[in-house]
Amino acid sequence: MTFSPEAFGKYYLVDKIATGGMAEIFKAKTYSEGGFENLLVIKRILSHLSENNEFVEMFIDEAKVSVALQHPNIVRLYDFGRILDNYFIAMECVEGKDVRGMLRQLSRQRKFLPIEYAVYVVHEACKGLDYAHAKTDNQGEPYNIVHRDISPSNILLSYEGEVKVADFGIAKAEKNAYETGAGVLKGKFEYMSPEQAHGRDLDGRSDVFCLGIILWEMLTGRRLFKTKSETQTLERVRKVDVAPPETLNSRVPKDVSRIVMKALTGPLDQRYQTAGQMQEDLAKFLYPATPDKTRDGFRTFMQEIFAVEIGEERQRLEKGSVVAVELRKNAPPISEWDGQTNSTMAQTSAGTKMAMGTIGLLAVVATVIAGGAAYVAYDLSQRAPEKEIVEVKVEAEVGSVAVTVTPEARVFLDEQLVGTGESVTIPDVAPGEHFIRLEADGYETFEGALAVTAGQVARFGQPLVKVKPKPVARTAPRTTRPRPVRTAPAGTPAKLKIVLTASGWATVYIDGKALSKTAPGSFEVEPGTHKIRVENLTNGYDYSTTVTVGPGDEKKIAVSPI
Repeated sequence: MTFSPEAFGKYYLVDKIATGGMAEIFKAKTYSEGGFENLLVIKRILSHLSENNEFVEMFIDEAKVSVALQHPNIVRLYDFGRILDNYFIAMECVEGKDVRGMLRQLSRQRKFLPIEYAVYVVHEACKGLDYAHAKTDNQGEPYNIVHRDISPSNILLSYEGEVKVADFGIAKAEKNAYETGAGVLKGKFEYMSPEQAHGRDLDGRSDVFCLGIILWEMLTGRRLFKTKSETQTLERVRKVDVAPPETLNSRVPKDVSRIVMKALTGPLDQRYQTAGQMQEDLAKFLYPATPDKTRDGFRTFMQEIFAVEIGEERQRLEKGSVVAVELRKNAPPISEWDGQTNSTMAQTSAGTKMAMGTIGLLAVVATVIAGGAAYVAYDLSQRAPEKEIVEVKVEAEVGSVAVTVTPEARVFLDEQLVGTGESVTIPDVAPGEHFIRLEADGYETFEGALAVTAGQVARFGQPLVKVKPKPVARTAPRTTRPRPVRTAPAGTPAKLKIVLTASGWATVYIDGKALSKTAPGSFEVEPGTHKIRVENLTNGYDYSTTVTVGPGDEKKIAVSPI
């Protein structure tokens, strides 16, 4: 991945996080006297949308709504404005991943999210949403905020175990100037409430339903409403045909399943009336594990499953920061950035001249965001002279190793103990050949070699073999008649038994031919080598393997939906 750090007004963009349909998102730094620096996130509207009034108004709406929300479970907004032709929002940087990224990582590592942590994530999100739903202005009038886009990508999880609701980009408060057109649905269809899918008026109970979807999916490891067609997805949401999560994952406690089903109730009067009510029920389940203790455990969990990514992100940030420092040294004073504008000049308390924007739109937004405090906005209509862009190509200098072993074992890399368990991740491994050893009591020690490549994860899986008991010494030889070896006739068919490790159904293909579209079972095949494939698009897995069987053989194949 190649990124060229750049100056953006008083901000220095050091790493690009993502580009969406509306904006691009960067990690950025600001600097001030005494060596003080701050890391934050810049969300910058895409340049080709700057002339689109609808997108600009939606972007401004996000700023107006977000600036009023100051809660530890909501991503904070620090600044809003326009630099040259780009509108932007500066917000809190949450070092971590979103729920979607966490679930994908768990799928790659073939792990389930512990029940306690799934409940904790939604418990914390409930606190942030309950605050937003009840938010009032200085006169005590409710904003009537509804997020409208509660989905896994908008629930952020920090590496420190924090949970924050992000992106009120299509949130709608009655006091906002922007109104969604009649009959227009905005958001992700698979994470809509029934009333939203019908295009009806919404209140906070719609966000509660969406939290129920996320909790259901974290508990089961499956998608609830997602289909191949948006039309079919909307129809499933409207029907609200939901199976209790305990029927798909027997480890889900009945109390938690009951909470999920109440949040996913279609009739509004039977659903949780507030996010606070749902949070209280979730807190009762977490007791006596207090949220603070749960956060400590969740922090360790996040740092374990994202050990490699944390190292890579820090490396990119460090390299980008080096370039940002050089850009800052060579940056002109702010006055040199002010082109010929129609703005009046104001002297700040620090003696720096800045242009007071006379654009009506910025003036209104400045008043809303500042909340009566001093706020200086400046309009730069003339670009500064172009500078030489220093391009940084971020290349990882180390790799990592992901070891999967059955049963739990002690993992040694180059004669050093690096971890114990069934899944062990070893970050920061130098490229080249390495020696690996796996030890478990009662099992034969495995030794082997693997190659590590810079910037890549070397995955190593190995089941261990039980130690065979030593034969008991006999005082005299024992004469036994050899048992006749029974072999099946050459034409006897073999049997393949395919079993799912979780409830559900799938399509079974043997040598490319679909033999079952219901629950897998036993299949007779000719002796020889066969290609087996088990597919389930709804639950999101596609398993393939090759087996060899002889006449009369019976072989069992276990398939996991993870």
